[in-house]
Amino acid sequence: MDTKNAIIFKKISFSFLITGLLLLPSLGFSQKYQEKQEKKLKKDQKKITEEILVLAEDPKELPVSTVTKLGATQIEQIKPLDLSEAIRYAPGVAVSSGEKSVYTLKLRGMDAKRIALLIDGIPIYEPYYSTFDLKTIATGGIDSLQITKGPSSVLYGPNTLGGIVNVITKRPSGKPVLSINTSLGGKSTRSLGLQSGFQWNRFAFSGTLLYQDSDGFYFPDEKTGSRMERSSSEYQRTNLNAKLYYNPNDQTELLFNSSIYLSDYSMPPEINAYKPRYWRFKNWDRYSFNTGGYTALGQKSTLRFRAYYVEYNNTLDMFKDAEMTQRRFESTFDNAVYGLFGLTDIYISRENQLKISINYKGDEARTQGDVGESWDIFDQLTFSIGIEDHLRLFDDWKLVGGLSYDYLDKFLGSDNSRLNPLLGIKYSPIPELDMHFSCSKKSKFPSMRSMYSSSSGNPDLLSEAGTNWELGFTYKKDIFVTGAVFITTFKNMIDSVRLPEYGFQRRYFNIAKAYINGFEIQMQKSFPWLSATFNYTYLDHRNESDDRPLDALPAHNLNFNCQVFPHKQVRIGFMGLMASSSSWLDFYSQELLNIPAYFNLDSIISFQINRYELFAKATNIFNLYIYSEPGFPWRGRYFELGFKASLL
Repeated sequence: MDTKNAIIFKKISFSFLITGLLLLPSLGFSQKYQEKQEKKLKKDQKKITEEILVLAEDPKELPVSTVTKLGATQIEQIKPLDLSEAIRYAPGVAVSSGEKSVYTLKLRGMDAKRIALLIDGIPIYEPYYSTFDLKTIATGGIDSLQITKGPSSVLYGPNTLGGIVNVITKRPSGKPVLSINTSLGGKSTRSLGLQSGFQWNRFAFSGTLLYQDSDGFYFPDEKTGSRMERSSSEYQRTNLNAKLYYNPNDQTELLFNSSIYLSDYSMPPEINAYKPRYWRFKNWDRYSFNTGGYTALGQKSTLRFRAYYVEYNNTLDMFKDAEMTQRRFESTFDNAVYGLFGLTDIYISRENQLKISINYKGDEARTQGDVGESWDIFDQLTFSIGIEDHLRLFDDWKLVGGLSYDYLDKFLGSDNSRLNPLLGIKYSPIPELDMHFSCSKKSKFPSMRSMYSSSSGNPDLLSEAGTNWELGFTYKKDIFVTGAVFITTFKNMIDSVRLPEYGFQRRYFNIAKAYINGFEIQMQKSFPWLSATFNYTYLDHRNESDDRPLDALPAHNLNFNCQVFPHKQVRIGFMGLMASSSSWLDFYSQELLNIPAYFNLDSIISFQINRYELFAKATNIFNLYIYSEPGFPWRGRYFELGFKASLL
């Protein structure tokens, strides 16, 4: 074992030891105390610190936007390695991987730069590029995923133009929990994880630890189908998340949360590129700490509050050769995001509830182009205040109106500010059916890179602006069906172009207008022997400024998840992804490239024996050559075996 692996092994061993020691008090719980805690949890289940908006099960209490919720059971069924695999079977969702091996997300065609990713309500994004990587989020400790599309609430703050994904990690239950899981797949792809949780008097603890590594993956040759090794696709990751709760009384909860993500990985070069790039992150690390909670304001009003700090330490090496022996340069990024927010629900009457939010956030970036060079240092502040009124007009009708003021204090250039309104109406003629019509304006502030980069930055950029219209419904009885028709228009979209007055050097400008219209539908049905979900999304889109389709957006997307239960201890799952062809504008040739239609099928068989589970997983069963960005093929046929044991 080399020195680096030895250090990681020691860290993991130490973490397991600490977690084990923390679990010892749980072993002495009495059955009576556990039952008392379970009853209390059911009674207070709506009081969740990690949620910004609580999602009710009753259709008539749903928001005036489309919200998809994936529970822990749905996520666990597909045995995902990370968030990129867990989220891609949701309606309106597309996951793609390309340059720099970043796994990006699109919601109804809008990319990650315009989407807010939250973990337990805390924003997670790299502040210089203003984007996120789905593979850095482990799924072992996830309790639910909340995916919001369309005219979302004004209470989330700015930069939610494309939608919101809130990852809710597991909270401690009434009973102590300790489980261990491991898996082994092709190319020595391995994982080892631990989940734990317990309660003791007014304290509670929940924690997850996950280690993953891989020697990379194979992909099928586009012409012959023969197995090809994908160069520079190896990785190593460690995820640790710990949450400590304290309830000083029955109306208040305090949360202390810390998480660490450590990784190093190479980035596969573009296939058949004229000048391939050879990159490796010797470290891509994220450290996060937050604290907050909720408390009652009177008998029916509440206040949620959080303060957070997230730090990114990343070192990127670029090499001259494919063997990565001759380094060209080493760039370092030492960036951070910090802030606080408060959200209050004010109960005015049975027919009227008022919600107010305040968000304050700071971004810091320290970048170094190469070892020994001077550091570029930038910072900026964002402030937002939102107010939203929920008024029940009659038993069947509800009106929701909101307004947010978003302000960006730039490091250079003129500051940006926006007023973003929301208006929606809901009609629920029967308890099982909800219909809504809503519209909103949303904005996205420019990234620090687009404004302050020494080579292409433009500090005078304006915020992108969009208008969302949606007509949707949800029916929940013998079958669950939800759908929406949506219209989205954009202006002031930011893109980099080459202009003669700037010596044909790339520079960012507000130049583009675009639209994305379409509809989506989801159907779910369960029987004693079968559970099935089907999602379909249609997109009609165009970059109006360049008079061409938007990049990598298929008009038709279909995915499904079918779970068959031939025996009470056996489960067989089939998960599929299908998309029509799309286009991609090549930056250098300015030609539209074709991205072919594709179909991907995965399958899992699982055996549950008391507290133990064995599973076998196969992905890309037909071993097809698939890509969603030119030059970056998906993994070919892959097999994995796994084991999980619930020790408590």
